[in-house]
Amino acid sequence: MTAKIKVPNHLHRYKRVNLARNPGKEYLVFKCTKPLCSHYVPVTLAEGKLTECNRCGDAMVMDKVAVRLAVPHCPACTKRKADVLETVDLIADFLKDHSPKD
Repeated sequence: MTAKIKVPNHLHRYKRVNLARNPGKEYLVFKCTKPLCSHYVPVTLAEGKLTECNRCGDAMVMDKVAVRLAVPHCPACTKRKADVLETVDLIADFLKDHSPKD
């Protein structure tokens, strides 16, 4: 008889996987990626679940955006297009100020 290891309660850190056995079929679930945890939840039931962000490690609630991601992360870790454009503007200003003058 094998002894079962009791896993302490924790926030699950999800990754989306396909458990379908037949090629061309899909049965998408979120699997916890922590060691010794065998927790699965179907993608259709994952919205509203409390989970751990895959980027920063903070607690987050799975929303409609996070459910569509293969490796869910919180909105604070999402890089916005406006942030990227602001960075490009700062680089352009720096280059304009520091370019050699003829």
